[in-house]
Amino acid sequence: MSRFKLILIVVSNLLIVSSFQAAAQEHKPYVGSPEFEQMKQLIGSWDGMIDMGEGPKKVTTTYKLTSGGSTIVETAFAGAPNEMMTVFHDDSQKHITMTHYCMLGNQPKMTLEKAEGNSLFFDLSKDSDIDVSHDHHMHGAKITFDSKDQMTQQWSKFETGKEQQMVKVIYNRIR
Repeated sequence: MSRFKLILIVVSNLLIVSSFQAAAQEHKPYVGSPEFEQMKQLIGSWDGMIDMGEGPKKVTTTYKLTSGGSTIVETAFAGAPNEMMTVFHDDSQKHITMTHYCMLGNQPKMTLEKAEGNSLFFDLSKDSDIDVSHDHHMHGAKITFDSKDQMTQQWSKFETGKEQQMVKVIYNRIR
């Protein structure tokens, strides 16, 4: 066997062994802000009723932990034309934020205004690209952890600079 082939085999084996070692190393679970950790309780599927001004409709919403445990993705009305997604994560200062990808065609970014009792209060972030005086948008949200298997969400919908509607959904865990 030529010296070159021997070196190639040795280097290849070292690369294979080191890649197995890297894969075997444990991934440290992400530990977020207290509010992010509280949101992790929602992982799973939930059923609720929502009225966006067209009468009550059933909504199934799922929460999934992703990105190494550092992001929670909420999906409502999955597969429907009005499917919406909200992504929760901590910013660089470990303050929970969310971006709501809305059926209204915009993406309001919200930050935690306060955590009080079993509720989290989010408000439109100052760096959101929503024009509050003109854009029809979701401006704030309140998430209340009623129990392990029930939560309530209240979303404030703004148009022309004023709250036009408070959308309330009471969810029950289905799995």
